Amino acid sequence: MDDLRERVIGCLLGLPLGDALGAPFEFRRRDDIPRPLPAFELGWMGLEPGHWTDDTAMARNLCRSLTEHGRLDPGDLLRRHLEWLATDPPDVGTLTKHVLSRIRDGIPDAAARYVAERGPEVSAGNGSVMYCAPLGAFRAARPELLLDEAPAFSAITHWDERCRTACLAVTLAVAALVRGEGHLEAVERAVEAVIGKEGGEELEYLVAEAGHARQIDGPDMGFTLFTAGIGLQVAAEGPSFEEGLRYVVSLGGDTDTNAAVTGALLGALHGRGALPSAWLEKLADRQAIDAEAEALAYAATA
Repeated sequence: MDDLRERVIGCLLGLPLGDALGAPFEFRRRDDIPRPLPAFELGWMGLEPGHWTDDTAMARNLCRSLTEHGRLDPGDLLRRHLEWLATDPPDVGTLTKHVLSRIRDGIPDAAARYVAERGPEVSAGNGSVMYCAPLGAFRAARPELLLDEAPAFSAITHWDERCRTACLAVTLAVAALVRGEGHLEAVERAVEAVIGKEGGEELEYLVAEAGHARQIDGPDMGFTLFTAGIGLQVAAEGPSFEEGLRYVVSLGGDTDTNAAVTGALLGALHGRGALPSAWLEKLADRQAIDAEAEALAYAATA
């Protein structure tokens, strides 16, 4: 049980570490990423090194909601997101901000309308997969619940079926890793579980080829299957936490989100003890995030 809790906490700390590592390099092409990567040395949007983005802010909302209610409560999670949006945060994804703003203005089906009005070319952003990992960690002992919960979670803001597929695959992999299953088997089974869903075959391809035959730093860098694909690819390979995160950021593109998902997966694989202490020391709001991770780990294993 102690090992399982350590992996839950590793997942929940790994996400903001990846987010903060990648934030200063967001939207750069891979050739513009410094080598060696200056980890936690550069600020972001005028903030000190170690500050994270909306990925972590929304993940923390999810952690608090799961801990308080003991289940996924979409209404409560939406309320928390709306309260967060009202604080005028420095970074909110375009699709997420559009949907939340319309819900705030009295359009409850704003996520579905976005897909209908804007079409598939722009509706499969990575704004839900970026923070879904806590749900997978929470459901490590009951992963069958994710088959319904992960798609419902995504649909709060990201209605597109490919977003739901990405969230399901990532949460299933996180749950398996937290349980201590082998990293390659965890990823293979997660991909197998979604292969028949919309985007499932493309995700399978990207798990193999993201960053190789298919670059992820082009104009469609915010695609949900790019983020899920590169995170699952690295998790399947099983490098150290630091090595895997440095590699993902070096690929360019949506570096903070790609690294947040990868960090959550590798944190679930290796556990809290594998996270670089020098990075943790610089993580913004570290004590509060620690406390939230401990609380969710307790709730997940109680």
